[in-house]
Amino acid sequence: MVAPDVSHRTAAFDRSRAPSLPRTLVPPCFFTDPSVIQEWRYESRRLAQQIYPHLWLGPRNVAKDEKFLQDNNVKLVLAITTPQAWKIMKSRYADKSEYQGLPVSNYIELVKSFPLAKQLIDQTRDNGGSTLLYCETGNEKSAAVAVAYVMESNGWDLIRSIQFVQARRFCVALDDNMKFQLRSYETLCQAHQAVLTPSKRPDLRRTLDDLYGDSDEIDDEVDREGRAPFNDVDPNSIEEKGDVIMD
Repeated sequence: MVAPDVSHRTAAFDRSRAPSLPRTLVPPCFFTDPSVIQEWRYESRRLAQQIYPHLWLGPRNVAKDEKFLQDNNVKLVLAITTPQAWKIMKSRYADKSEYQGLPVSNYIELVKSFPLAKQLIDQTRDNGGSTLLYCETGNEKSAAVAVAYVMESNGWDLIRSIQFVQARRFCVALDDNMKFQLRSYETLCQAHQAVLTPSKRPDLRRTLDDLYGDSDEIDDEVDREGRAPFNDVDPNSIEEKGDVIMD
């Protein structure tokens, strides 16, 4: 008699017991400024939205719209895509220096690309141009780069940064894995900011004057150099065995 195959049941059982990533819930956007919140229609998902005056976020088809690029002074078209896809795109745009890419295979590589993406975007801004960030849909990988850029540039937390980007491009959809990676990058940004910004905490180091104030009793015993008030020992009070005779 052949034993029944239960491997599929075991696999299902193992998946059910596997730990899940902590969820990051993003509450409704708190921005009420009309300059932040844009009117949204279903068709808008096929267009690019302006995150900052120098930064646009959209899907891949916008990267082919030469009129859009010219009208909005786009000098950097930054693709967030897979290495295989970028290899094909790179040969297609070989004669156009404004087309660049950040090829990433997974979320870990995507997070590692955030600092380079910020550097490229800032350089383009400083040279008077704007940047178009895009991926296949404009809602996932490129949106994550936009969130990381907002978070690091403004010193905001993750939730506020996601809300800001979603207020501009409503269809942004970051899964729990991507939010978890962004949460890790948020910690790095906060640590970096703490190093650059002088601490606002009061100086905990205290002098003798701070500790003792104007106490005459202490001032008589402790000099300004902080030496302890020991009295000289009379050599005649020391016996051969070395004990000090106490009065």
